[in-house]
Amino acid sequence: MPWATLSRSALGLCLAGLVACSKRNGALAPGPSAGAVATASGVPIASGAIPPRGTEPKPACRVLLVSGAAAIDGIPVVGGALLDGEHWVDLAIGASISLRHTLTSREFELMGPSRVLPCRHGAEQLLLATGRLSTSANLGVRPGAEVLIATPSGTVRYGDAALGVEQGSKGLCVRVKQGEAWVEPEAEARAAFRNPLRNGEACLGSAANARARLDRCEAAARSARDSAEHVLDSGLGALGSLGARAAAHMR
Repeated sequence: MPWATLSRSALGLCLAGLVACSKRNGALAPGPSAGAVATASGVPIASGAIPPRGTEPKPACRVLLVSGAAAIDGIPVVGGALLDGEHWVDLAIGASISLRHTLTSREFELMGPSRVLPCRHGAEQLLLATGRLSTSANLGVRPGAEVLIATPSGTVRYGDAALGVEQGSKGLCVRVKQGEAWVEPEAEARAAFRNPLRNGEACLGSAANARARLDRCEAAARSARDSAEHVLDSGLGALGSLGARAAAHMR
């Protein structure tokens, strides 16, 4: 498997594992003062004001529209709030949220029932534990810039595309309405389609449970650590040449 593909699959595997061990922290929503907007750091600033030096909000997802019940740790999400990419959003049946990335203007719509971590760490990344989301084309497009959607079943990447993505008990389904996307299953699965996907639908079966994924991540981490220690091993027991040991570590 090419290194780039392996890296994407491993990233999707590790991100999906976060679904099982994420902790729900405090929610971020606009502060109580009139005309205030919550920043990504949770510090409210007046609308239109320039924040003091050193307190500029990091990239985040701004809530454009909320329909139905959507919450962070039980606290309702409201229009105009900034989601910092550190807190999971839960949507009830029939609920939806429209989001826009504050730096790139990418737009996403989340539809319930769903649990999702949008704009992870302020990046153009979404962790979809379960539920549905859609993306918009012709917004925030930049050379080489891609959006990553990580799910328990695999990852979805695109540069400029209108997609419908659904993660449920039967696995992941991606429908390309415009543009193209790359759909990567987790490392042990095999896809029944060819990338990039254009004007069609691709589905991946349900992945192993979260505990099994975390166990594989831990085993891979131990293997990487051990191989790193052997790269510069010059003792009599060293296996192969320096180049061979370095290649083994990269794999």
